[in-house]
Amino acid sequence: MNYKNLLAGLAAGLLLYAQAGWHVALAAVPPDAPKDVKHILGFYYGNGENILIRENGGRLELLYRFSLQDKAFGSSNIYPLAKEHFDSYTLNEAGPMTSSESTVRFERDPDGYGISCRVGGHVYSRAFVGTTTGERGKELRFPTHSAEEWEQLRAQAAAAPMPAELAAGQQVELVDASTVAGLKIDSRYARADNCFGAPLYTSEKLYVGKEAAAALAKVQQHLAAYGYGLVLWDAYRPWSVSKLANLALPAESKDMLEDPETKGSAHNTGNAVDVSLYDLATGEQLEMISGFDEPSFRQFASYAGGTSRQRYLRDLLREAMELYGFKGIEMEWWHFDYQPSTAWAHLNVNF
Repeated sequence: MNYKNLLAGLAAGLLLYAQAGWHVALAAVPPDAPKDVKHILGFYYGNGENILIRENGGRLELLYRFSLQDKAFGSSNIYPLAKEHFDSYTLNEAGPMTSSESTVRFERDPDGYGISCRVGGHVYSRAFVGTTTGERGKELRFPTHSAEEWEQLRAQAAAAPMPAELAAGQQVELVDASTVAGLKIDSRYARADNCFGAPLYTSEKLYVGKEAAAALAKVQQHLAAYGYGLVLWDAYRPWSVSKLANLALPAESKDMLEDPETKGSAHNTGNAVDVSLYDLATGEQLEMISGFDEPSFRQFASYAGGTSRQRYLRDLLREAMELYGFKGIEMEWWHFDYQPSTAWAHLNVNF
């Protein structure tokens, strides 16, 4: 018997089984939650405590949080809420020795958004963040600059030399991202509807490293089986644009982006992308768990809130990207680096 061939066959079979099992496990897309339910999901605070209301498997859950540093709510107590009637629920806290029930009631504003949550005798006020469904908060907007100030900032960034040490490493060949079949381009920094309130790019075209583009094509094909496609929000970013973004940030917010003079951005290498999902049938972008560049707990990859469907879509995106050589980060569910272990050269090529 040829044991080498037998082992190779077993290994191939196990790989196919694992991939098939993973595919099937993610195939059951959770149904969307009703709008009236989405409008009460989110953070509530009071009495020195923080709670999170989420939808899970068609019902509401209350997560009692111990630490604001626990972004995944991993140490939270989770209490299913049994619906009595509209906006009124029962929370059962059962333990090995005792059991108690509390009434949970939500109060809404005239637009239908939850503004407070009463648990027993305690009242928690709603903390609004972001602008996705169920939230009425404002998007992140840095203080705006005048047209003349932007012109000066762009000239200053264009004249700044990129540090020589950032150019060290393996250099990618940049290609037009629109050549990836099915990829939808939505260049957020080429328009004014971004956190800077002004375009950072002079063109809506996006570029990406050639190998990363090939990997994105594989992700696109993989997601097509689910009826979804990739949306590309950002990709290669010339170093001068990172410098412009740094100059445009107010002093108290400059630590939100990597220092272009010392570290630069992974986007400068051509191997970092910001992506989301769209529906292949309609062409519409899907409602994700947070907005792009949203400065809230919802931006974290392990955030436990939102709806079952939103968490499913976020995790499906991450699974597909990481299957083909990308690596996600915890801080932004939409950001992925291609082969991050490689020392990639930063580029300052403008198109």
